[in-house]
Amino acid sequence: MVKLKVMAWIMASPATTFSVCAQDIHIDLTQKGHEVPSGLYGVFFEEINHAGDGGLYAELVRNRNFEEHVLPSGMTWKDGYAVAPHSLNYEHGNYRDWKIKWNTDSLKTDGWKLTGEASWEVTDEKPLDAATPNAMRLHMKGKEVVLENTGYWGMRIIGKDDYDLRFYVNPDNYAGEIEARIVSEKGKVLASHTFQVQKNGQWQELKAVLRPKTTDYKATLQLVFAEAGDIYVDYVSLFPQRTFMGRKNGMRPDVAQMIADLKPGFVRWPGGCIVEGATLENRAKWKETLGDPMKRHSEWILWNYHCSWGFGYHEFLQFCEDIGAAAMFVANVGLSCSVRNGDWTEDYAPYLQDIMDAIDYATAPASNPWGAKRAAAGHPEPFNLKYVELGNEQVGDHYAERYNYFYRILKAKYPDITFISTLQLSPSREKLEKADMIDPHWYVKADFFYENDRLFDEMEQGKYDVYIGEYAVITEANMNAALAEAAFLTGVERNSDLVKMASYAPLLENHHRKDWPTNLIWFDNEKVMGRASYYVQKMYAHNRPTYNVPFTATADLSAASRRYMAAGYDEQTGELIIKVVNATDQDYTPVIQVKGGTLAEEGTAISLSASSKKEENTMDDPCKIVPRTHTCKGIGEKFEYTFQPNSFTILRIKAGK
Repeated sequence: MVKLKVMAWIMASPATTFSVCAQDIHIDLTQKGHEVPSGLYGVFFEEINHAGDGGLYAELVRNRNFEEHVLPSGMTWKDGYAVAPHSLNYEHGNYRDWKIKWNTDSLKTDGWKLTGEASWEVTDEKPLDAATPNAMRLHMKGKEVVLENTGYWGMRIIGKDDYDLRFYVNPDNYAGEIEARIVSEKGKVLASHTFQVQKNGQWQELKAVLRPKTTDYKATLQLVFAEAGDIYVDYVSLFPQRTFMGRKNGMRPDVAQMIADLKPGFVRWPGGCIVEGATLENRAKWKETLGDPMKRHSEWILWNYHCSWGFGYHEFLQFCEDIGAAAMFVANVGLSCSVRNGDWTEDYAPYLQDIMDAIDYATAPASNPWGAKRAAAGHPEPFNLKYVELGNEQVGDHYAERYNYFYRILKAKYPDITFISTLQLSPSREKLEKADMIDPHWYVKADFFYENDRLFDEMEQGKYDVYIGEYAVITEANMNAALAEAAFLTGVERNSDLVKMASYAPLLENHHRKDWPTNLIWFDNEKVMGRASYYVQKMYAHNRPTYNVPFTATADLSAASRRYMAAGYDEQTGELIIKVVNATDQDYTPVIQVKGGTLAEEGTAISLSASSKKEENTMDDPCKIVPRTHTCKGIGEKFEYTFQPNSFTILRIKAGK
């Protein structure tokens, strides 16, 4: 299809059949522009800001396997630091000798407290499992010793809901009762269960269902030991039965629903920098995220905490299916993070095989060995894995050559998978032999997005499509940032024959832990809310046209005016969709004229606005800036509409053609 360039600003010529007004916008429904992909707007999940552990992933116990102190894989301890190996950095061509401060003693008991006449020690003397070799050894000198987990800034406990308690003990010379109880912030016992333990020197699994009487968002879990003696404890889990879509080992419902409400066309997982790792050994390893959560190897990630990998590869694929999104898996191609150690290998074979196994797990029939593992996990039918990104934020000729190698083999074996390059817009992309898609990222000031709505208007096409995998205004979290992102997306949507996908990043932030300046969705144990930027994303995704329609304007719609526009037609509803950003402090009242369609007299206006660009939603006032919907009357083939100051507005108008 020949691309119809949609000009955001052009002076009306004498040949124009419309009458000319000082601020006319002319929309031509007689011409069908390029299609807007159904998966244009998606989301990117990475374990950052405690997005998963302590957030989307519903587990309530922190450091449940007593592995928080374990050094990042591939690193050693020296003089208070975890130290990466002395390796040549593939991008910078030097030795980074990367390291990070590391306090083993304090990390051992992260999330735990001990009260009573007792001592404790995290030890590998009696491993429960290879994935969780360390356990807590308690030496009780007196009675009523309490081992308490404080969760992630407290535990989110909902009254009358059921919670699955699971933990393991190995009585050394302890025989007696262990009372497990959920306790409120003020010390009230909300639920309890008592176990009788026999000393047999063997690991034994203890389970119970606890039903708390009332709700408490800062509760704790206590294990109370009635007698003196020694005992080992490991893998302590408290998991709500009420999860998103009722999935075992599933997601916190309100956080998951906020993501689902975006109607994402795809979900990208698991990162991000954690795909690369501080070292190659520290990279994300999807195979270690399968099966029984107790048998999953937790790992320190680059955002400086251990990830349980409870939200693993299977859970990711299942979540995508539950919300109707395609899956995008991000794979390591033998390169660690160049900003950290940047070590690498030329032994491609294990990484190539790992990617093929991941694709087979998701898409192969149950007759395939990896498809059989998926079926054994409860999902006989294939998942909708459509995209695989080869690496993360790697650039340079070194990566280009590597991508070419992986792409040639993988594309021949999996022709229906879209393989994405991370070369962004760097000059090295000219070294690509063939790429399905490239992935540029922008973490910038608001002015960048205001000034680059036309970035893709004249970009060369035909070599590859574009996936904007990560973008956000990171210098401010407010309405100005949201409007700048909305302005940029007008250019994305107008050029959706080139830009096929986009995802804001990062997605989630536990409000107690901010690793990145701005994040789309905020939550604590009680609440979850979207920033103004969240509603921009939601408005775009919920109001995606089937195809664009061309328009011209006699008034300036550009970075200079801080006014922007996109227009399209929804074939399913028979509506003209007009998107306008007015990032000024004054009303904007153009005359809109439509050619080639019979417009209804009434339409729907959906508007996100604020009295000031500095305003933003807060945990105390989460609905300060939300879309408001109203009926707009007096619509016709020529009509006037006033767009409020500091607003992003979508008009939906029935338009017969």
